[in-house]
Amino acid sequence: MATISVTSDFDVINKYEQLTAQALSGGSAYIRAKETIDELVSSGSLDTAQKAEVISSVISSIAAGITTSGMQAAIQWASAEKDFSLRKLQLEKELDAIDQDVLLKTEQVANVSNSTRLAKVESRRMYGIPVFDGNGDITTLDNSGKVYTDMQLTGAQQTKVVAEELLTDQKITESQAAVHKIVADTYVNYGNYTYTAPTALGVTTITKNHGAFKTLSDTQQEIAIEQAKGYTYNAWANALTGSASMLGTAIAAEYAEFGPTQPGGILLDTILDTARNLKAATSTTAEATPTF
Repeated sequence: MATISVTSDFDVINKYEQLTAQALSGGSAYIRAKETIDELVSSGSLDTAQKAEVISSVISSIAAGITTSGMQAAIQWASAEKDFSLRKLQLEKELDAIDQDVLLKTEQVANVSNSTRLAKVESRRMYGIPVFDGNGDITTLDNSGKVYTDMQLTGAQQTKVVAEELLTDQKITESQAAVHKIVADTYVNYGNYTYTAPTALGVTTITKNHGAFKTLSDTQQEIAIEQAKGYTYNAWANALTGSASMLGTAIAAEYAEFGPTQPGGILLDTILDTARNLKAATSTTAEATPTF
């Protein structure tokens, strides 16, 4: 940074004195005029009165001119010096501004260089490594950039979405089939009924709507009835077999008396009741229940 000092003094008096001293020095017009007058007086060309007149008119005029021109010259000299100092100060500031501008341009060049390098790095990360032809057009681009990876990811996501849609459709179909199975199983097992809404007392006013359709529960009920008949039949058959065996043993031993109130008579009545119940067990459920 340039350093120039500028004072606030406007030095006119000193310069005026220097100019006046120079104007009145030995080789000046004032001295030559004075010497010329002295020579004229010495040679008798001028008398004392004429000398005084010449000095009054010429020398005074020269002195006034020297004084006026000296002051003007001193003022112009001081003003020129001040202007020169101010111009030097202006040049200093301009040089400082140029230096700062050079530093700014240098930083800008460095920033552009860094930005260019960063742009190249980002371009490579984003798009991969390109190959250019003579016209500056890209001919090939490898698959190392983020854009290509994003494209692959997008494709994979699309494939996943399609698979998920297929899976969703399959689940919907499966749910529909499950609903169909539940409805079909309910109808096959229990039929179709209407009923009032459940209350604190439960479901009431149940109406059968499936007509003559025989449900699985109806069939299971019939099977249960037949099984009950079989259990009853086996029970009475076993009872009849046991009673008959006891009767045979009693007869063979000639032990029992067969009167109405005798043990043999009671045994005969028991066998008769058992035979009747065995016969009844082969017809309806109600008849399978012992009544004797």
